[in-house]
Amino acid sequence: MREHRKSRTIEHAHAADSIERTLAKAIAHRTAGRYDKARRNLQRALDAAPHHAGTHHELGLLTSKADGPGPAVPHFVAALRAEPEQPRYWLALAVTLLVLNRLDEARALMVQFRSRDIADDASRAILKDFADHAFARGQERYSAGDLAAAETLADLVIGLDETHANATHLAGAIAAGKGRHQQAFDLFSIAIYREPDNAGYFSSLGAVLIAMGDCTGAVSALERAVALNPDLAIAHSNLSGVYQRVSHHSAAVTHARRAVALDPGLSNAHNNLGCSLKSLGHLPEALASFDRALATDPTHITAHSNRLFTKLYAEGVPHADYAADARSFGARFADPLLRRRPFANDRDPDRRLRIGFVSGDLCTHAVARFLEPFLRHLDRTRFEARAYMTQAAEDAVSARLRTLFDGWHNITGLNDDEAADLIESEKIDILVDLSGHSAGHRLLVFARKPAPVQVSYLGHPATTGLRAMDYRLTDHGLDVPGQTESLHTETLWWLPGVSATYEPPEGVPPARERAPFEDNGFITFGVMNRFEKIGDGALQAWAEILRLLPDAQLFMVVGDVETLEIRAQVENRLSKAGLPIDRVRLHPRTTTGYFQLYHQFDIALDSFPYNGGTTSCDTLAMGVPFIALRGSHAVARVGSSLLATVGLEELAAETPEDYVARTVALARDPERLRALRSGLREQVFDSPLMDHARFAQEMGEAFRSMWKRWIETHHSA
Repeated sequence: MREHRKSRTIEHAHAADSIERTLAKAIAHRTAGRYDKARRNLQRALDAAPHHAGTHHELGLLTSKADGPGPAVPHFVAALRAEPEQPRYWLALAVTLLVLNRLDEARALMVQFRSRDIADDASRAILKDFADHAFARGQERYSAGDLAAAETLADLVIGLDETHANATHLAGAIAAGKGRHQQAFDLFSIAIYREPDNAGYFSSLGAVLIAMGDCTGAVSALERAVALNPDLAIAHSNLSGVYQRVSHHSAAVTHARRAVALDPGLSNAHNNLGCSLKSLGHLPEALASFDRALATDPTHITAHSNRLFTKLYAEGVPHADYAADARSFGARFADPLLRRRPFANDRDPDRRLRIGFVSGDLCTHAVARFLEPFLRHLDRTRFEARAYMTQAAEDAVSARLRTLFDGWHNITGLNDDEAADLIESEKIDILVDLSGHSAGHRLLVFARKPAPVQVSYLGHPATTGLRAMDYRLTDHGLDVPGQTESLHTETLWWLPGVSATYEPPEGVPPARERAPFEDNGFITFGVMNRFEKIGDGALQAWAEILRLLPDAQLFMVVGDVETLEIRAQVENRLSKAGLPIDRVRLHPRTTTGYFQLYHQFDIALDSFPYNGGTTSCDTLAMGVPFIALRGSHAVARVGSSLLATVGLEELAAETPEDYVARTVALARDPERLRALRSGLREQVFDSPLMDHARFAQEMGEAFRSMWKRWIETHHSA
């Protein structure tokens, strides 16, 4: 009997050895890519031991390689059932379920594994390996733009290991991408708590603080990021962006150049550099930076838009060139997105219309100052107004504007398809774009045509380039019929009066009763427009004015001019244009005491080729006349249009020489200057520029006519 048992034991040992040898051969064949031979060896092993865990595990690996992960699952399941005490079998099955996107099953499997209370190093290593696999897959889905899948995977990792800092950071990035900025802030903060020396985490925190409108906090976080890792290009790029926002142009340029040096392929760094150079008036250099951004990433929509806007500022760039580039933008990025289908909107021509407004400037911004009085006077029995805010940061002005809309959505966290679907679901009849190619625009929502009628208005004084945009609202002072229609993809819609009315902010100080020259004994000219709007031709005209008026001075507001480097650059440009620096007073841009600065000068000088807009309205409201040069298209005609609206058309010049002559003549005629300034504020307040009720009525009539025209055009649809 003992002899028989010993014989059977020897037989089992030999069989086991044979299976292991066969398994080893199979592994060698699989590793070498000889899948058929590997499969034959494994089948022999299974014939000898149908429930052998190692064989099923190896067959799962082979099947996954040869046939894909799906057919491998039964083999991994068999291996795990045969030897559940083997941690690597749990991992093989769980990772395969991950690859198959069977995330709930993968989660349940690893929760079960963890509940076994196996505290050995191998088990802990398996949990870590799985978490790392899931995180890597989540990162991959995030990079591909699949935020939903990425979020599920990040949650899966955090559910298994709440201390996983990378997964927490990924969850924060996903939240930011979905517009949940407070949640992103919280998650980034937790990740930083886990790894306080991780520069990347601070960089992400800074980026979300920018989106939340906390520039001070963003600078602090990003400065910490570059302190931890001076070579982190994305942190330098983001620092450039936030410094640009607060008009610290020198620092913005420095960090953008550092980012470009560290990573020449970082398109956003080139874009941010272009924005800073534009703000400093270096327009050819700015255009070159935007070109480099687009060479690096041809799909960088923001860089395309910034380049277009810069062309509007640039002297010597024909408006036809801008229009051609805008059309090219539309043809490439917008037109392919156009949705062609019938609209379900009620076609009653006289019913109450639903008007949607899309903008990132429904906050403390110039656009809000023109929009708010219109909304207050809009006839709500005939029109319903809905807002679609495109910036995450909202403020007190946003809260006030909310009360003037019948509905308000912040669409920051929605992609373009989702935003378009929302707008269409709300049955918007006329959708109004208030941004054009300016910051925070969502032109690719308009490209999808979520509303029957779409209108470009207020935020962009030129064509968007989109065929899906039906109209651009304008007036006869900005666009002369017969001259600019060919420069638009939109149909121009001329309002009978002005195309916007102005309202000064609350608490604006009174106009100065006594002009500065009365006390100074000389004329002071003032320039309040942003430096990028000022062309060399304007500087040369101002130099000629000061030459003809040897006692006169020029007061200019320039962003970041208190920085020595910026002051030197500005003074160098002014000197090259012939301006005597000793007679030019440079003042930094400011929000505190802004309106009091208008008390510093007697006559304002409008910039060209890009005129002032809100600034010119502020100038007139503060009782200061200005001289403007009438150009050929909207951005160059704002000044002359405003002057005509308030009854001061005599101050609009036709040529640079005429501009100089009219300025000098006014400066040499103190009685006329006194008469112009006396009661100018009241004159402005009584003008069509501030007749909000009339303007709202004319806008309403325009919307109604657009709607009726659409019904007539689509009567058979």
